[in-house]
Amino acid sequence: MLKFSGSSVVAALLIAVVFGAFFFCEYLIYFPTILKCAWPKLSRARGGEGTDGRPADAAVRAMVLSDTHLLGAVGGHWFDKLRREWQMERAFQTALWLLKPEMVFILGDIFDEGKWSSQKHWEDDVRRFHRMFRHSSDTELVVLVGNHDIGFHYE
Repeated sequence: MLKFSGSSVVAALLIAVVFGAFFFCEYLIYFPTILKCAWPKLSRARGGEGTDGRPADAAVRAMVLSDTHLLGAVGGHWFDKLRREWQMERAFQTALWLLKPEMVFILGDIFDEGKWSSQKHWEDDVRRFHRMFRHSSDTELVVLVGNHDIGFHYE
């Protein structure tokens, strides 16, 4: 029979608590936070009638994001970029899964280094964007360009 000393049990518990806290804070925290959100209740009377005479459901479930400012290769520190992108990806994917929006609008300033990016860095940034904000074919993604994406203010 295996015998464990008191210090090995404490070490195992400590490792389990640290791993559990890390898993909760880096993955599970998005679920209780986003579950507080809900779509507004709309009355059927607002939609009017469709072409077939039945009530039309005019409501569209849309999620709006803005100013993600993803860091690039020029001025972004690798750890800040890793952390920020992980959090945005987890929050976005959890919101898609729980809320199931029909449309997602991203209102510009997706990137932060449009003025300084080379063609290769731009392509890398776009590839990262598509990975982070991946979505199913039944969700339409509308992305607008912001001033930080293509330059900076007047430049």
